[in-house]
Amino acid sequence: MNKWKIYPMIFGWIECPKNFLTTGLDAELIIKIPYLGYFLNNGTNKVLIDNGINSKYIVDGKAWAGLPAGGGEDYIASAFEKIDVDMSEIETVIYTHLHNDHAGNCHLFPNAVHIFQDAEWKELLDPLPSMKIRGDFDQSLISTMKRLNCQRVVGDAEILEGLSLILTPGHTAGSQCIIVETAKGKYLISGDTIHIRHIAYGHLNTLKTMDNNIIEVTPAPKEWDEISPSSLVYDHYAWYRSIYRIKSMFKNPEYVLTGHGPYLVHNIFG
Repeated sequence: MNKWKIYPMIFGWIECPKNFLTTGLDAELIIKIPYLGYFLNNGTNKVLIDNGINSKYIVDGKAWAGLPAGGGEDYIASAFEKIDVDMSEIETVIYTHLHNDHAGNCHLFPNAVHIFQDAEWKELLDPLPSMKIRGDFDQSLISTMKRLNCQRVVGDAEILEGLSLILTPGHTAGSQCIIVETAKGKYLISGDTIHIRHIAYGHLNTLKTMDNNIIEVTPAPKEWDEISPSSLVYDHYAWYRSIYRIKSMFKNPEYVLTGHGPYLVHNIFG
């Protein structure tokens, strides 16, 4: 079996207070984080994980909550140019979840099979009132996705050799992580189950920025189980179970590739 390589792709960015991501910690710290996707290649198959925010959610240079941001189709095209891959070559798009900053450009991949959890599709169809207030789900995606070749899965599943999914609800009902076998070991692509590693691996006390600087951050206290949930969790019981499951499988945070980690934009993995 040819092993996979993982290419983080910058599909945009947003500036936000760090305590939006690690509740109760570093409220005064503003960090620039990417809207991330991942291109996976094993020499035979070309797979994309997530596809960023749609440009309609960037108004006058600002996104959710009036935070400075950038994103949209131009960012997608630029990211693919950097790795010298044509978007038409993507055979499979896997969604960690269907929030508008992870599924906003599905229309750019009409030739691909689009894979997501059945529970996530149902949440897109009928979001909770709090989700509607926040605008996390873009329901215009429903008609777009109905025109695409979509495959719903239920729970854990193997998609291709060396590429499998595990259901990790909490951020959304159908959040899922992707386990990728590479020449350097197994990596987990977490989506927003873990926005940045510091959420689940609370002992971390530094963070590498998108500008490649190292800054100090506050670790999560031990009485919190060294876990600091983001402000974007809808089911805390399910989310904690998902985090405990992930940490039992991936004890080294270096092998957890998160949904918005600024430290991930500098490397290729595997």
